[in-house]
Formats: sequence, structure tokens, C-alpha cells
Amino acid sequence: MDNHNMPENLQQKLENQQSLIRQLTQENEELYHQFNHLMIRNNKLLKRIDDLQKIIDDLHLRVEELQLISNNQLQLNDRLRRVPGGKEVSGAALPGVVAADEQSLDLDLEQLYIRWKSYPGQVAQNAPNLRKQVLMLAYLYRNGSLRANELFQLTGVGGVTGARYVSSLKRFGLIAFNGARKKGHYSITPQGIQFIEGKDEYRGPGGGVSMPAGIPVKHALRIPDPTLMDGDDL
Repeated sequence: MDNHNMPENLQQKLENQQSLIRQLTQENEELYHQFNHLMIRNNKLLKRIDDLQKIIDDLHLRVEELQLISNNQLQLNDRLRRVPGGKEVSGAALPGVVAADEQSLDLDLEQLYIRWKSYPGQVAQNAPNLRKQVLMLAYLYRNGSLRANELFQLTGVGGVTGARYVSSLKRFGLIAFNGARKKGHYSITPQGIQFIEGKDEYRGPGGGVSMPAGIPVKHALRIPDPTLMDGDDL
């Protein structure tokens, strides 16, 4: 009787093992799908981490720029506190930097201001801003090249305002920025030197100073002289 039950027991065990294999196979497939889903999510998270790292790097650069602006402003405030009446200090106080003024350069800054105000394409009319830009050109003309903090300190402007001024001068090709952003320097271009030395002008037919060729010049509107009317005009 035991021999007769042996095959039945083996058959039952075999069926149980096959059923277990099917269950394990199904569970394995589910785990495999879950693994693929987790890999996709992991790749997305890694991409988000890269994007966030780029944002953090940009923020670090911005913080460094703001620190430079803050340091320039503090230096300017210190200078203004040390000078009676709040007058600006000469740039000769900076080591290795030569001050530029009318006596040392033999430049007529007032004439440079007038020429810069009427420079082709230059539409700004704020006199203090234009005078500061002319002063920047004079310092760069005298020193050849200056770092941003040196140039801004010499001209007595903050980092934000100074950046706006040099951007305008760069747009007209009068100055250029060379080197890395942190350790670079501003320098005057050949076109800027020509502007300072008055070589960017030419003499017109009447001997007067004219704008460069190709630049339209605005002429004053001429109003004809009134004439007397007679009976035929009525």
C-alpha cells in the first residue's frame, strides 16, 4: 500500500514545486519591472541634481560679484569719510596706479566731455554720467589698463554704476576687457586712444570739425526770412 502511494506523493510534490516556480517567476518579473522603474526615477533625480548644481554654481558667482560690489562701495565710503566735505580723493593713493588729470595728461576734460556728448550714436544726455565715463577713459589712457575695482575707485563710482558705465564704453569700442572675469582688466582700445587724442575727427570742406564719414549729422532747421506781400499775392 505504501508503494502505491509513493507515485502520488511524488506527483503532488512535483505540482507543488511547479506552482512555486510559477509564483517565484511572477514575483521576479514584478521585481524586475520595479527595478526598471527605480532606474528611470534615479536617472531623473540625477539630472535634477545636475541642474541644481548648475544653479548653485551660478549663485556662487553672483555672490562673488556682489561681494566685489560691496567691497568697492565700502572702499568708496571710507574714502568719503576720510576727506573733509566729502570730496573725492585722487587716484594716486592706489599703489602702482598713476592719477590722470588735466595737469598730468594735458587733456581738456571739458572738451572731451563735449565731444563724448555729441559722439555718433551716443544718445545719453546725463552730464554727471558722461563726465564719469570721460574720466574712466582718461584714467585708462594714462595707465594703459586697470582692474575693475581700481577703475571704479579712481572714478568714485560703485560696482553697479561702474559696470553700467564701462558697458557703454565697450559698446562703442573705446575700451575692452581682457583676461578672466575675476583677474581680468580693462584697457583702452586704439579707437579710444584716437578719441582721447582727437584723431577720430576730420576737417570738412569749410575747415570745421565734422562727424566721421557715413554718420548722418543733424542740422539746425533754417527758417526763411519773411518777405513783404504785394497786391499780386492776395
